[in-house]
Amino acid sequence: MTRSPTVRISLALATCGALLSAQPVLAADTQGWDTASTAFALGLGGVAAFTTYAHKDSSGGVELAKTVGATFLVTEALKAAIDAPRPDGSGHDSFPSGHTAMAFAAATYVATRYGDQMGPYVPYLYGVAALTGLGRVEADKHYLGDVVAGAALGWGLARLFTTPRNAELAITPTATGASATYTLHF
Repeated sequence: MTRSPTVRISLALATCGALLSAQPVLAADTQGWDTASTAFALGLGGVAAFTTYAHKDSSGGVELAKTVGATFLVTEALKAAIDAPRPDGSGHDSFPSGHTAMAFAAATYVATRYGDQMGPYVPYLYGVAALTGLGRVEADKHYLGDVVAGAALGWGLARLFTTPRNAELAITPTATGASATYTLHF
């Protein structure tokens, strides 16, 4: 099956990011995991932004901005309200994991918005997002619960703000009010 240049470039960028961060992971120290998990989260965000840009998808760009913005705001609000200490003692902003939330938000955005084209690669995107969470635990920055909460938060907010690119919502007036029709093209 032939893939579009956008899909191939996005996959290449994600693969390069993973390979560049593989060396610190192989060292298996906390700093290496910290660096790798940051690279994974940023890489997934880059794939989401690049894919949106390559499709010249301005409405997708708005959805991505809403997803990232909401994920950041909700994550930071929860961190401030809960004030949970990090495992390494470096702060009181452990819950939820922001890196993991952003990674899952980006992966879910791409899977939801461009799933018709990126479908075969979606497991890899989620795999990198899961590695982000693993990296945060291995870096001693978060507990498992922090990572699970971050993943759920990122996934949920992306699902809330993202629609499939090939979906249409039409609202038409009727004699008694309005009618809404949602169409998804397969």
